[in-house]
Amino acid sequence: MSSAAKMKAFDVVQTPAPEADIASMSAISAALNRSQAVIELEADGTILTANENFLNALGYELREIQGKHHRMFCEPAYAASPEYLKFWEKLNRGEFDAGEYMRVGKNGKEVWIQASYNPVLDENGDVIKVVKFASDITAQKQKAAETQGQIDALNRVQAVIEFSTDGMILTANENFLKTVGYDLREIQGKHHRMFCDPKHADTLEYRLFWEKLSRGEYDAGEYKRLGRGGREVWINASYNPIFDAKGRVTKVIKYATDITEQKNKTDVYEGKIKAVSKAQAMIEFNLDGTIREANENFLKTLGYSMEEIRGKHHRIFCDPAYASSGEYRAFWDKLNRGDFDSGEYKRISKS
Repeated sequence: MSSAAKMKAFDVVQTPAPEADIASMSAISAALNRSQAVIELEADGTILTANENFLNALGYELREIQGKHHRMFCEPAYAASPEYLKFWEKLNRGEFDAGEYMRVGKNGKEVWIQASYNPVLDENGDVIKVVKFASDITAQKQKAAETQGQIDALNRVQAVIEFSTDGMILTANENFLKTVGYDLREIQGKHHRMFCDPKHADTLEYRLFWEKLSRGEYDAGEYKRLGRGGREVWINASYNPIFDAKGRVTKVIKYATDITEQKNKTDVYEGKIKAVSKAQAMIEFNLDGTIREANENFLKTLGYSMEEIRGKHHRIFCDPAYASSGEYRAFWDKLNRGDFDSGEYKRISKS
């Protein structure tokens, strides 16, 4: 047998029969039709046919769309735009187009699809039709929009900063930058420790803090941080690990509220309380008259220790006859109504 004959025989064996090709393509087409929304269009955009998935997604029956132009699925402004014209010119050159598209279904229903527009060529390389394969992603798009809306809302009212898992600063919003007094370019790429007291940043506690976040555990509370020039800033914040699809921590986002003013007011208030406590005898009661706490001045005045009076009733400091009187009951009724009482009182100390 000649070499030419051998080659011919080899070619015949290796080349699949046309029937096999057709069967394979039919199987692929059937598989796509089961899982995808499919529509076929003329090269000029006129609708030839569509499968059930496509019709269900857009809410039409085939007879309502067949023979009409693809622009029926587009917003009028877009359908009349140069962008839309270029879209069809691109397809007519034999170039495919893929991405996310907003389309308009029956009764103006907004439908988002992830799709590819695929030109089909004849043996001369001319476009004879366009086949679109699509998936309805409306629900995912709406969920993403809702999530983004929530994030935008948080960004408007919260100080937000993002870190890599090792604590390097990725970005921060305007609220955060105003809180600490920096521009983004001054902090981006630096470590979170720049906001901490150097002694704290060198502690085991701080190292464990980042290890905890890297494991995917959040941390929340009140934190003292340092702004520009070492200015003390107090924040109420949560550090939130962000996970990828495989459950790995990819970054940490902190949402914070500046509570410096409130903290300072609280410190002033507590300072005043301490000053009063040093000068006055003070005692705290529950609404029923049972004793909660008392300061040293009070305990010295009455001669008791805290352990001796905690949980007991105020009447232990009163004459028994007075403690069982209507006047004494009226005294506690008055306090329980929210009315204060002041004056000179006779009380009985430890005997």
